[in-house]
Amino acid sequence: MDWSIRQLLVVVICCFCSSVRSEEWSLTNLPPETIGGVEVSWADVNVDVPMPPVITKQAPRKHIVDPRELIVIDCEATGSPEIRYSWLKNGRELDVDSDPNIAWSSAPNSGTITIELDGDNPDTSYEGKYQCKAANHRGTAVTNEIEVIITASPLFAFSEDKEITVAVGAHHVLECLSILGEAIPPPNIYWTKDGSNPIDLTERISIDAKNNLIFANVEEGDAGEYSCRAEYSKLGTIRIANTLTLIVDTASPRGARAPSFLKRDINLPPVNRGEDLTLRCITEGLPTPEVRWRRTSGGSLPASRAKVVGTSLIIEEVVERDAGSYECTASNSLGKDTYEVMVTVNAAPYWKTEPVGQMLAPGDDATILCEAAGTPTPEVSWKRNGEPLGDQPNRRVSGTTLSMQDLVKDDSAVYQCIARNNLGTRITNAYINVVELPPIMLTPANKKYAYVQDQDAQLDCLSFGSPKPEITWYKEELLAGDRYQVLSNGTLVITTVSTEDDGQYKCMAINRFGEEALQAELSVKRKTSIATPPLALEVKAGNEAQFVCMVDHDPDLELTIIWLRNGTPVKPGSRINMAVLGTLVIKDTIGSDSGLYTCLASTPRDEASAQAALSVIDVPEAPLNLQLSNQADTSVTLSWDMGKENNSPIEGYTIQYAENRLMPGEWQEMKVIDGRDTLTADLDLHPWINYQFRVIARNKVGDSKPSDATQGYETPAAAPNAVPGGIKGEGTEPTNMIISWEPLPGLQQNGPGLRYEVRYRQQPQNRKRRQADSDWTVETVNDPNGKEFIVEDTPTYTAYEITVQAKNDFGDGPLSDVVVGYSGENFPSAAVENTEVGDIQPRSVRLDWDPIDEESVNGDLKGYKVRYWDEDDPDNVMEKTFEGDEPTALVDGLTPFKNYNFEVVPYNGKGDGPASTPPVKASTPESTPGAPSALRANVLDSKTLDVQWEAPLEPNGVITGYVLTYRTMPEPGTLEGRLGPRMEIPVDDPATTNAELSDLEEQTWYRIELQAKTRIGLGDMKELETSTSDPAPVTTVAMTTTAMATTEGEVPLIPLIPDDGDGLPEDGLPEASKAPLKPEAVEVLDTGENFINVSWVPAKVGPRPSQFYVEYRERGTNSEQMWLQTEKVEPDPYSETLQKTIDGLNPGTRYQLRVVASNNFGKAFTDIQETTTEGESPLAQAATPVGRQGWFIGLMCAIALLILILLIICFIKKNRGGKYKVSEKEDALKGDPETQPIKDDAGFGEYRPRESPDEVMAKPPTGSIPSLTGSDKEPGSETDSMAEYGDADPGMFNEDGSFIGQYGADKKQRPPEEPTSPAAFSTFV
Repeated sequence: MDWSIRQLLVVVICCFCSSVRSEEWSLTNLPPETIGGVEVSWADVNVDVPMPPVITKQAPRKHIVDPRELIVIDCEATGSPEIRYSWLKNGRELDVDSDPNIAWSSAPNSGTITIELDGDNPDTSYEGKYQCKAANHRGTAVTNEIEVIITASPLFAFSEDKEITVAVGAHHVLECLSILGEAIPPPNIYWTKDGSNPIDLTERISIDAKNNLIFANVEEGDAGEYSCRAEYSKLGTIRIANTLTLIVDTASPRGARAPSFLKRDINLPPVNRGEDLTLRCITEGLPTPEVRWRRTSGGSLPASRAKVVGTSLIIEEVVERDAGSYECTASNSLGKDTYEVMVTVNAAPYWKTEPVGQMLAPGDDATILCEAAGTPTPEVSWKRNGEPLGDQPNRRVSGTTLSMQDLVKDDSAVYQCIARNNLGTRITNAYINVVELPPIMLTPANKKYAYVQDQDAQLDCLSFGSPKPEITWYKEELLAGDRYQVLSNGTLVITTVSTEDDGQYKCMAINRFGEEALQAELSVKRKTSIATPPLALEVKAGNEAQFVCMVDHDPDLELTIIWLRNGTPVKPGSRINMAVLGTLVIKDTIGSDSGLYTCLASTPRDEASAQAALSVIDVPEAPLNLQLSNQADTSVTLSWDMGKENNSPIEGYTIQYAENRLMPGEWQEMKVIDGRDTLTADLDLHPWINYQFRVIARNKVGDSKPSDATQGYETPAAAPNAVPGGIKGEGTEPTNMIISWEPLPGLQQNGPGLRYEVRYRQQPQNRKRRQADSDWTVETVNDPNGKEFIVEDTPTYTAYEITVQAKNDFGDGPLSDVVVGYSGENFPSAAVENTEVGDIQPRSVRLDWDPIDEESVNGDLKGYKVRYWDEDDPDNVMEKTFEGDEPTALVDGLTPFKNYNFEVVPYNGKGDGPASTPPVKASTPESTPGAPSALRANVLDSKTLDVQWEAPLEPNGVITGYVLTYRTMPEPGTLEGRLGPRMEIPVDDPATTNAELSDLEEQTWYRIELQAKTRIGLGDMKELETSTSDPAPVTTVAMTTTAMATTEGEVPLIPLIPDDGDGLPEDGLPEASKAPLKPEAVEVLDTGENFINVSWVPAKVGPRPSQFYVEYRERGTNSEQMWLQTEKVEPDPYSETLQKTIDGLNPGTRYQLRVVASNNFGKAFTDIQETTTEGESPLAQAATPVGRQGWFIGLMCAIALLILILLIICFIKKNRGGKYKVSEKEDALKGDPETQPIKDDAGFGEYRPRESPDEVMAKPPTGSIPSLTGSDKEPGSETDSMAEYGDADPGMFNEDGSFIGQYGADKKQRPPEEPTSPAAFSTFV
């Protein structure tokens, strides 16, 4: 065969193979195919393969047309050679060309005809049954009979408008007029009221088979104008019947009744298959009957096609299995009724198995199967090319089967199968085309297929040939086994592929006229799977939600991940970010973001997905539709509807109210309800209040916004129903009684004109004469906020019966219970008598006395007070109170070995009475003493401790001596069981306050215990833990350790510097080891505009400082700026933290500060810290910027320099003019003059030798310069000058602000005989 013809055959066969079933062979019924980018159809290819006609398009069997439009009757077919069309009308040939109203369609290869009629007066002769024939020399195909029906819109029969009166509650039928003529298709009939939209059908209102409107019971709201309408959808026309005005008579209503059926459609006419079935249940009754449908035979209702509209059951597109019995039940509270209806379904013929065309080779056998169904059962007949079958030896008809053997080319034809019953006729065509053709491959060669693991792979091998080629597949060898299947169209299916299935495959197509091979390649990729699925999220609205989906896939396949929400793709936006593959970020979440999210991962070969739910929870929406019901004078029922829960269940509600009396306009809580389903609340109200209510819902996220408030609900006024609270009677003076109460709050006043009626009278036992029960004194307080009434001129402390009653303009409230009150008390008028001393103990004394008589109390006796004092300290009077009326008291807390005086005082609510006289005396006996008041230990040498103590502050008798014990211990704080043996030193002389412990172990800790004793015994113990020292390498130095103990605990030990007893430092240790360590933990506690408060912790080891102070200066660019210092702070052994306030600072200024620890051997400085005072700096506060000008600053400097020069000159002259005799003092000096105190009356001349002024002025200055103030310090003061500290800062000021000399930095001592030159003073002011 020529190659070009072969190519054309491939194109043609590709066209048909894409649409036929795998077992069919047909070149017809094909849409155009795109080959190489060019659209190709059968008509475009001139190929030498003839094909019989195949009908591809035909008009419906019942063709209802609008005469105003062009009538189109479709008929199209495919085949080769070209198709010839002809038409039959009512079984006769139709001459299309001769009728001016009929024309052929202009579409190519089409047999469609069009009919144009006069729309206003259509010619009905064109109605009828049309049939199209499509023929070529290979056969003739025919269409079904097409019945053309010209539709119309007949009118309603005429009738006058009517008015109809019906009693309320009665049933009624509004009749719809009949339509004049038949309409195909029938119109849609509906009713309207007052010209509005169609009336909705309900259980109360329904339409029967005659289109009448039926009311099961008439309501007052049914009154109005009704009309029946017919809508012709094909023509777009609506016909309106007459108007029926329904008047509802409410004067004579119909009563309640059980349901009854107005019509029972027991025997319905059969319904045709494919039509909609309507079963009506027309009832009446009051209350409105509830209608229910069920199927009583043949199965259940078809849920997908059955629905109830009003009282009617509608089954759409019925089928034969819908036949059977159906039951309607109507019921109300008075009864029920049922009826059953039988449904029969008929069916025009339809195909169960429709025959198909076949392409066969000569000598093959052919079988055409044509199975039809219908009710009644249709008859099946056969035709060939539209004509009755003739006798032919190789052809046989057996019912629904036409078979032929040993085909020849003349057997090629179109065979018609015809199914017919009384409801209609169906015709179908099936061709037999006998041709000879070797196999031709339609699938492109060397096609590559890619699948992923576990998929079923399909390798195409579409071929064409006649007879049909046999297909076999190979992969090196013939493929066989359960995993391999060859479909009838040649496709190879390999189930559950794996990487072992990779490789080359070959397809062979063979028939008796030849064979053809095809190569294909299969590649198996890794399966796509979700490695980490997204997790379900619950987030609060406004927060961020993030889904992460990790995917495992073949790297050779491009991966795409999209996100779906409820099946709809998620699009990125301002809140939604999917920039990272597999990650979905939703910012500022809102409620509508909630849903089921799907991560869909796909490659060109497979896909995988995983789902996770997002729940955006938020506070619920406000409750809706607040209603008030059951309205009473003091109660109402509030109901509401639930708002949206926003994905978090409602947990409860809060009811709030606002009123117009107590706090107008303010919302207050009235009731809290737990649970989501409680939507009503009974509320108790107060009279004479105008209420509004609102409701707030809550869930675990929070509270909703408040609902809209209800309308105001005002309760009527009423008499008070509450009793004033807190009623009491108390006197402030002996002659009055104040009756007080708590006024009723605004919500309990219940009406206008609130007032209080106060009643009182003396209790019977206090009355001087008998009174009747009605003999009350009645007073009225007209102030609604009144809360007291004062009764004057009462006897002292007399009992009264009291009641208070609230009243208003609407009546009296309940009377309060009787309350007993008392008039005012007076001071007790008598003292107790016969006070005696009972049991005496070292720390307590018991007293007894005679109680005072009741009349002398002048009130309510509260108890007695005992006043007592030590005869050694009579001004320190102590007092103990004993409540109650018992005439005895135990006075404890006394000190042993003391002489006390006691007196007893009665007291009542008014105050104290007179004291008992004379005071009674008692002496407490001697007892054991308290602990010694102090205990210290000084290290004398490495084996000797000098223990010193002070007598007890509480001797509790006569001290007769002390007992001193000591024990070794491995370390401080050792428990009792690990201490060494106890060594005891008795001290029998009470005046002795020290003892020496010798022959101790070196470098050993000791616990020292001391007790004082009296003749009664040993007292409380004082303890001390200390240690001996190392042996001194050169000179033995006594190291002193101090530990102060109190009854509250011990103060930490502070090692002291070496001390020889004279207060002066020794030279036995280097000066560096004698200087203190710097403080720790420096902290600025507080700052103000002009102060800074600083705290620090002294070093816990090393030599002890004698004082602390804080140095400070303004922070500036000049690092040599002078430091200022605060007053000194003495060490406090009882406090771990010290502090100092720096005063007189500038606001808004940054300061540097450091803490200094010093003693006679040196100083230690902390690191510099910086802080800023509060407020605005002085520079910022300046009112004028003149001070910042250069000329102004220069002028001020010049003036200051001039004044300084003048002062220096005056000072020099003054010093030259005085001479003083100080030779005696000079001789007395034994060391450096700087170390000697400067006496208060001394001037600068005290340090000059006995020389003439000229000789003195001629000597150069030596040593340090003393204070220019003349030094008014006490001898031994540590704040005299910086020379005392040995490491002076050249910019230091002392406490009184004087300048410390620039020569003070010299630490070397001058010999005593070297005088101090007065010239050192002549250059300073």
